Amino acid sequence: MLTHIDIPDTFNRNAPGVVALGTDNTGQLLIELATREAGLTSLSHIDVLDVGCGVRFTQAFINRSIPIGSYTGIDVHQPIIEYLTVHVAAKDARFRYCRWDVHNAMYNQQGTVRLSSESELPVHGNFDLIWLFSVFTHLDMPDAEAMLRILRGRIRPGGRLFFSAFIDPELDGWHDSVPEQPLLSAYFGLRTMKAMLSAAAWRLEKHQPRNPDLPIVDYFVCSPGTT
Repeated sequence: MLTHIDIPDTFNRNAPGVVALGTDNTGQLLIELATREAGLTSLSHIDVLDVGCGVRFTQAFINRSIPIGSYTGIDVHQPIIEYLTVHVAAKDARFRYCRWDVHNAMYNQQGTVRLSSESELPVHGNFDLIWLFSVFTHLDMPDAEAMLRILRGRIRPGGRLFFSAFIDPELDGWHDSVPEQPLLSAYFGLRTMKAMLSAAAWRLEKHQPRNPDLPIVDYFVCSPGTT
């Protein structure tokens, strides 16, 4: 079991403000936030799926000795997945990583996978807790709808979905706020997000508007609803 890792800064793709707060610091803070909001006291026996994983949560789990049952990270960025597979998964059985070559106008323009409700995750199994930090913030509406449906099929009974998103309470629908940089800042109307969750058979447990004291925008906590 790994007890420390120094991942090269070149793999840290978080916003500059988040990086300035410290990768391990923000990773631990957000892990603790998601754990608490999921109604858990520990992740020691929890199987976590992180879509758009990056590196900070891996670093925080290892460097801050945060208990975890298993952690599965998915990302579009092949170099990150290759590095984590060699330097983490091969040395610590709690971790596994997989690339998902999903097309995205900001992060993966050459992606070969076009999301639909029939798309499959590139990993097997179901999970107790699924989280996505700064993923819906860069999705168009069809991809967001498809993502919610895909993840619904991978949550265990009693599990939780935790994700962040840019929300405009006055917006009806979806808006790409910086057209010259597609999907840099994708906003959803609150009513629109709630409707998408319901359509994908998620039960909304909590919507927390942005708190300037936390390195996260609006976030949502959901449980599996009736399909």
